[in-house]
Amino acid sequence: MTALTAVYAHTHLDDLTLRQTHRALRTARYWREEASAPLSYYRPSQCRAWARQALADAARLRRQLTALRALPGRYVTREQWARITAHAAGHHRQRQ
Repeated sequence: MTALTAVYAHTHLDDLTLRQTHRALRTARYWREEASAPLSYYRPSQCRAWARQALADAARLRRQLTALRALPGRYVTREQWARITAHAAGHHRQRQ
């Protein structure tokens, strides 16, 4: 008897990753604006750090989306998705 593996719809992961990317970009934009606000509750340096982190998240998500769109077929296995996310996260760590 073969073991069952989780399978995700390609379009679902594509849509989810795209929405997360847009959210990360909105977050980065918010913190950049907050850093330059004259009466901000937060320190500008901390706001800029949060903006940089959000931009790094958006870049990682873009790499995931690119790898996902390169896969053929309508479905993605859990193992394929794990490889994609690990590779995208590892790429960021290598460059630092």
